[in-house]
Formats: sequence, structure tokens, C-alpha cells
Amino acid sequence: MGKDRKHMRKLREKRIKSTQKQIDKHEGMIENEKPIKDTTQDYWKKEIEKKFSKQMEEDEEYLEEN
Repeated sequence: MGKDRKHMRKLREKRIKSTQKQIDKHEGMIENEKPIKDTTQDYWKKEIEKKFSKQMEEDEEYLEEN
């Protein structure tokens, strides 16, 4: 059982790093991209909040508990 927890911890740590990279990428798009149809700045902000922030919070909570 300890091996599974250790593996899950590593996976979550990696996912937090990759999620942060995605957030940074999206924030860069907000600053640099010109809005085209459905890819407005509000769209990128929603994507960050809806997908990435929530996932990071869940992973961080898991790491704190274990």
C-alpha cells in the first residue's frame, strides 16, 4: 500500500507542475493574443478557473493529506 501512495504522490506533484505550465501559457495568451471569435480573454480566464485551478487545488489537498 505504501508504494501506491508514493506513486500517487509523484503523479500529483508532476500534474501540479504541468498544470501550472498550462496556467502560465493561458495567462500569456490573455496578454498577447488578439481575440478571435470564441477565444476571447474571458474564455481563457474561464478555462484557467474551470479546469486548471480546480485541479491544482485538489492535487494540493491530496498532498497535504498524505
